[in-house]
Amino acid sequence: MSRVNSSRNKNKLLITFLSTAVILAGCATTDSEKAAKPSELGDDYGVLLSFSERERTGTALFKSQMYVNKNYLYFNDDRVPDDFVLFDRAKRTIYSVTHANKTVFVIKPKEVKGEPPIKLDYVAKSQPSSAIPKVSGRVATHYKYTANGKPCYDAVTLESSFLPDLVGVVKEYRQVLAGEHASTVHSMPKDTHDACDLALNVYHATKHLDTGLPMREWDQKGFLKFMVNYQLKYKMDVAKFEIPKEYNEFSVGK
Repeated sequence: MSRVNSSRNKNKLLITFLSTAVILAGCATTDSEKAAKPSELGDDYGVLLSFSERERTGTALFKSQMYVNKNYLYFNDDRVPDDFVLFDRAKRTIYSVTHANKTVFVIKPKEVKGEPPIKLDYVAKSQPSSAIPKVSGRVATHYKYTANGKPCYDAVTLESSFLPDLVGVVKEYRQVLAGEHASTVHSMPKDTHDACDLALNVYHATKHLDTGLPMREWDQKGFLKFMVNYQLKYKMDVAKFEIPKEYNEFSVGK
């Protein structure tokens, strides 16, 4: 990549980050403390969060959203807006719907059994973050995670009292994903295991959520994710949660 393109990409990321700070500051001045109490999720309303993110270095930024209510967690993004991921809390099952090939990838809950295939030393260090303004009076903290002594993952989070029920649902979702990943871990050659991946996505999959909701997160491979807005008491059309019955459902190993 040329220096000019690299500079443009850095400027774009900087603009995105500054926009995040401005919008979240606006949220901080309009939301009351009551809005952050455990009543943020209901059967017919929830929280809609908007993000700007990048999968890895060299890829374009895209917009995504996550909606959480008492019963479901829903993801989609602007690359293929009609496709979505749905987590059904009652069934503890994840459905990934792809309309182009009319398929539904189904992930059912599994336990993360046994010890990691390699030694894992997953450690977090924290420092106050001045980059993100207070949201509903809460201060952001920057957490740096290392796996076996090497940089792994960074998150700037709010205090755990901010949207606690939403964070709980995200933890449930990540635990189901961790069980899916764990089911294939021990079949892989030992020299292919990555300590950061195993810690973050399998054996400590919810640790970074114990400190609160991430406003900003990134890793060593260029993944970036910024929250740019959130809406409380949001009502989403339940038709979006419907899994097409005529689509082919499949799971790993089936």
